[in-house]
Amino acid sequence: MADENHMTKKQQLEKEKDTISMLLYALYALFLILSIAIIAKIVVIQTTYKVDPKVIGIFHPTSKKVIDEPARGAIIATDGRLLAMSTPLYQIHMDCTVLKDVYAHEKDGEQKEQQWREKARELADALSALYRDKSAQAYYDLILTSRRDNKRYVKIGTQIDHETLQRVQQMPLFREGPNKGGMIIEKIDTRQYPYGSLARRTIGYVKDNSRSNGNSRIGIEGKFDYELHGVEGYEWLRTTDSRQRVHNYDSLTVPAVDGMDVRTTLNIDFQDIADRALRRQIKDEPQIQGAVCIIMEAATGAIRAMVNLQRDTIPGSDFQERISLALGQVGEQGSVFKTVTLMSLLEDGYVKSLEQTIPTNHGGVPGGYHIDNHIIDYERQTGRKEITVKHGFEISSNYVFTYLATKYYGDHPKDFFDRIYSYKFGEQFDFDIDGLGKPQVTTPDSPGWSKTTLGTTAYGYSIAVTPLHVVTFYNAIANKGRMMKPYLVEDIEQYGIVKKQYGPVLLNSICSRSTADTLVRALMAVTEEGTGKRLKQAKLTVAGKTGTAQVALSPAEKPRKGDAYHDSAGRKKNQGTFVGFFPAENPQYTILVTVYSVLSGTSFYGGTLPALAVREIVDNIYAIDEKWSDRVSRKGSLRALQPATTEPAKDGCAPAVVGLGLKDAIYEIENRGYQCTYTGTGHVVSQTPAAGAKWEKGKNIQLILK
Repeated sequence: MADENHMTKKQQLEKEKDTISMLLYALYALFLILSIAIIAKIVVIQTTYKVDPKVIGIFHPTSKKVIDEPARGAIIATDGRLLAMSTPLYQIHMDCTVLKDVYAHEKDGEQKEQQWREKARELADALSALYRDKSAQAYYDLILTSRRDNKRYVKIGTQIDHETLQRVQQMPLFREGPNKGGMIIEKIDTRQYPYGSLARRTIGYVKDNSRSNGNSRIGIEGKFDYELHGVEGYEWLRTTDSRQRVHNYDSLTVPAVDGMDVRTTLNIDFQDIADRALRRQIKDEPQIQGAVCIIMEAATGAIRAMVNLQRDTIPGSDFQERISLALGQVGEQGSVFKTVTLMSLLEDGYVKSLEQTIPTNHGGVPGGYHIDNHIIDYERQTGRKEITVKHGFEISSNYVFTYLATKYYGDHPKDFFDRIYSYKFGEQFDFDIDGLGKPQVTTPDSPGWSKTTLGTTAYGYSIAVTPLHVVTFYNAIANKGRMMKPYLVEDIEQYGIVKKQYGPVLLNSICSRSTADTLVRALMAVTEEGTGKRLKQAKLTVAGKTGTAQVALSPAEKPRKGDAYHDSAGRKKNQGTFVGFFPAENPQYTILVTVYSVLSGTSFYGGTLPALAVREIVDNIYAIDEKWSDRVSRKGSLRALQPATTEPAKDGCAPAVVGLGLKDAIYEIENRGYQCTYTGTGHVVSQTPAAGAKWEKGKNIQLILK
């Protein structure tokens, strides 16, 4: 019986052990299945699962990349005066929803909202008094309506300067900062041109930020856009729980590098003199469509002034700097090209003296050419049947140069054209700004060559070049045969330190010194006794050449069949040019003036308007340039200027700026809380209102400079 009980207990233990084992196996299987499920879920999550963006936004605030725009560099004249500069202006916007949601959930929110609105009314009063574009009630209604409509970016007023910005920042509500007052400041860099339209086409512009658009990048602004623009920087800002944007220190910050300055060769005083003189000569001539003036420094090739004036299609409209005629107007130049022929004849030894004579042939010319009225008049007046090369040059006889070219180059015209190419007349040479036109030369190998081409080229037809080509050639004569590359940019600077230096470059030595001296004598004869004698009484001796040329008409202007220079009504376009240098005995500057007419029956000659403009320019440069200060008479009187004051202006009174330069005057006026407009150049000679007069902040002060 005892054994039986013992067996029963043993069986029970075995049974319990089996039960426990089964339970453990079940648990093991369960955990195994769960483990496999978890691993599978992890795999699925790792490979396919995407977190809800809203969840990411809650736990990981978004960051935004903000571009830091560099300050654009300035363009400055050779003496450092600003020709183009960037000035920051500021546009105010307002987040009208600030604290609105916060007040809605607070016990005393209604009271706080009312207090906010009272401050908004005070702000509206201040904005109306400053901007004067809306009434105080209109500003208040704008703020409340925008708050009701949950507008976060409401424009306030117009663009303002930094001094005005500081006043706005102290207005009610705005003084509490952006989180309570809702003030948003947008900085806008604007390009300012202190000298207005002077040299505007040369200074140029950049219309947009697309550097691939070449048509929107003109002049120095366009050609040196990379240097002027600088390098953009950036930083990452993250959004806080209170919707503020703060710097994200986990991200890289790259500071902007401001643009470099471009120092030009332009003398703004010369530019002003040339612009005024040219406008004065052509303003009352409705048949003048455009005009050009270039002043170049003889020894270096530096462009000291470049004027490009053109009317639009409306009759009687004002002249503006619209296109660069100096670079882009490719055309036949007429008699100014006779100097090219004479240089070639001298260099090749065919003309050994200006007193060398040729037969007049009783007014006849080599076959195929027009009769020269200058020679007919010469024969009638003198009874002579020979004429010197010098006198033929003085009276600008086409016959003389047709005869010389066909006599000495008729059997080998290529030699003559090789000379022309050595003078860079067939070359679109590199220049500091884009737009230089490509010359058009009809050579013996050209399809348009005929038996008359050599002769017409000798007096300026059958070859088309730009005014810049012409003035560069004449500058070489002034520089004793050394042709300098014309240039507009002296250097690239950053914070006053020169980063890249430009300067004089010799293009070619085009003739001997003796040939250059002979040409100077011939050119002086033109202004003393010939077609340029209107310059005889200039304050400095001028040597140069006049030229008149008919302009070939475009197909749209419907030239006559077989006559490229006249339309069906017999009208024509022409240009008159004077080009030369001064003082002739020791040339410092080379100057070219060309005027272009509309389609009409009127002719404009190089010895008239262009020569008169050159004389005025020379006389004015003589008056201001220190090189000739010893020639100025000790007698005379100068306009008295009031001494510049250093006494501080009383609050609410106009500051005293008479006697100051423009930059200092503007600084003083804007620093006192006023706006400024001005006319003229130089120093302030009068101001309106007068110094010390009661004047409300924000109003305009007018200046006159001389």
